[in-house]
Amino acid sequence: MAGTNATGANAPIRGAGPIDLFFARYHQFAYNPHAESWSEYFRMCAFFRWNKRSKKERKVRTLFQDAIVAEFGAHYGADENKLDTLQRLCEKLDIFPVPQSITSCKKAVRSVHVNIMDFVDCERTGNPVHKFRSVGQLQRYTFSHEKFFPKKQAKGSSLLRYLLRRLVR
Repeated sequence: MAGTNATGANAPIRGAGPIDLFFARYHQFAYNPHAESWSEYFRMCAFFRWNKRSKKERKVRTLFQDAIVAEFGAHYGADENKLDTLQRLCEKLDIFPVPQSITSCKKAVRSVHVNIMDFVDCERTGNPVHKFRSVGQLQRYTFSHEKFFPKKQAKGSSLLRYLLRRLVR
């Protein structure tokens, strides 16, 4: 996690996760490690006056999304063929009883609709994971809150891709 040093700037501290390390690069920004990372990202963009979709913002956004994938991997692993990894993911998604086979776990995870940004943040904020009843509900929420996760980054993690849903406006 990152904290604030005596000057008010970000200072990485022991146990920092990938998202904390991402924000630690921007020393002038007063990062709150307990807030939702996406909210902190938008707040940081406003602080630095980066125009949405400018070349600078797009570059930083890609780094931020890479940090989210790394954070997911740090919490849940990346190997889609390890039963204990899949079972831990099922538990976090409140899938009970927890399936006892790799195939059953994958099928169960695919049946759950969560916003990936919120899911990763639940470890940081302590907020419960919100499960949507349908892809349509997830889609409306994702678009209204601008919490998109590009499939390019999600597909880079074999485990994370099981949470990826195709959302169309």
